[in-house]
Amino acid sequence: MLQLLLILIIIMQAADVLCCPVQALNDRTWRPATYQGLTIGKSTRSDMLRVLGKPLSSGPSADQDPPYPIIWNEYGRITGDTPGTLAVEVDSRNNRIVSISVSPDRMTKEEAIKLFGDNYLLMGYQFCKGLPPEAEVGPVYEDPKSSEIDYLEYRNRGIAIHLDYQGMVNSIYYVAEPIGLSSKAGCRKALERYRRKSKRR
Repeated sequence: MLQLLLILIIIMQAADVLCCPVQALNDRTWRPATYQGLTIGKSTRSDMLRVLGKPLSSGPSADQDPPYPIIWNEYGRITGDTPGTLAVEVDSRNNRIVSISVSPDRMTKEEAIKLFGDNYLLMGYQFCKGLPPEAEVGPVYEDPKSSEIDYLEYRNRGIAIHLDYQGMVNSIYYVAEPIGLSSKAGCRKALERYRRKSKRR
């Protein structure tokens, strides 16, 4: 009986060793977020209106190229677990929601972790070098050692939480894909695309 128990313990320990890297890998994979039943990349503008009602205002989102297909829908103040302001971006080409953002009135990093859970990834980002001086924004890439741009990420839930330099939550983003390049190696192609787009403006 004792031998059987020892064998079971060894099997369980081996299973833990095998499962953990897979779980860690899964947690680093981005999946579409869901906010109040609205799934990013799947739910439509009609779904947005049905769930959230009519926005206070709508207009083209900033930092995009003509014909400015992404529409920013401002909903103003919200209450609940994260009181603050709410906005929804919709792609007018297919009427699908591409992101939802909540800007809390006041939330610390610790409060965000308490609300969303411990299964997060703390990720830093840096801007790709070589942007023209007049550029206001540009592509960013993952750099865990960077403190230039900090995010708490719940990738398997599609949630990216932007932290400011004091560790306060700036915005909570519900997305369907990575918010930046996976490495610095991708900067060259990203900057080439950025420059081509800038010439067409």
